Amino acid sequence: MLIAHLGDKIHHPENTLAAFEAAHGLGACAIATEVQFSKDQTPWCCAGDGLEIPQAAISAPLRRLKDKDLRTLPLSNFQQLVDWAGRHRHLEWFVELSPDTLTLTAPEKAIQRLLDEIPGSTDNFVLLTSDLRSLRLARNMGFDLVALRVPNVSRCLSADVVTLAPDYLLIDQSTVDCQELPPGPWQWVVHEINTTQGAVHWRHRGAHHILTGNLPLLMRSREASNVYGI
Repeated sequence: MLIAHLGDKIHHPENTLAAFEAAHGLGACAIATEVQFSKDQTPWCCAGDGLEIPQAAISAPLRRLKDKDLRTLPLSNFQQLVDWAGRHRHLEWFVELSPDTLTLTAPEKAIQRLLDEIPGSTDNFVLLTSDLRSLRLARNMGFDLVALRVPNVSRCLSADVVTLAPDYLLIDQSTVDCQELPPGPWQWVVHEINTTQGAVHWRHRGAHHILTGNLPLLMRSREASNVYGI
C-alpha cells in the first residue's frame, strides 16, 4: 500500500481537502494527516510547528488561533475531512497526534475530540503517535486500529510494544540499522520514500507499506505498482 503523506502535496497545498481529493484521484488506498488543536480546541489538519501563510500575514502556532480566523485560511478542519472520508469509505486514514499536541492537549481529551467527530465505526481511521500510553488509551476509548511511530528497529522488540501489538509500526528509513525489518503482529510502514527505486528496495527489506510525499510519481511507476499490489 502506498500512503499519501498529507495528500498529493506535489500539486496542492498539503493537508487540505484539495490534496486529499487529488490523492484519491490518483488511486491512493490510504492518506496520512496530522491533526492539531486550535485555541477553541477544534481539531484541524495541520502538520509541523505552525502556520506560515505570508499572503495572510500569519506566522504562528495553530493553537494560538481561533476557529473564526482559521476558517478564512486555506485549511481543512478534521470534521471536514471526516465528512469527505464518509463519501470515500475505501480509503484508510492515518491520523497523527504529535508529542507536542499531546502535551498541550491531554491525551484523553485529544483522543475524545477526534472520536466525537467520527460518526459510528472508526474502521477507516488509524490513530498514529509515538506515545505508547496514548495508543493504549485510544484502543480503550474506541479506536480499533493504532499505529506506533518508533525511533529505531530495536524499539519494536521491547516488552511494552510487543504487549500492545500495534497494527502498524512507522519508521524513518534513515534509522533502520538492519537488513530486514523483523516480523511481528504488525505491518511496517517506512517513510518518506519518494522514488521508484526506494519503493522497490524497501519492499525487499520487509516494508508492507510506504509513506510517500510524491504519490504521482509512484502511482505512474509499474515497478512500485507491482510490488505494492496497486
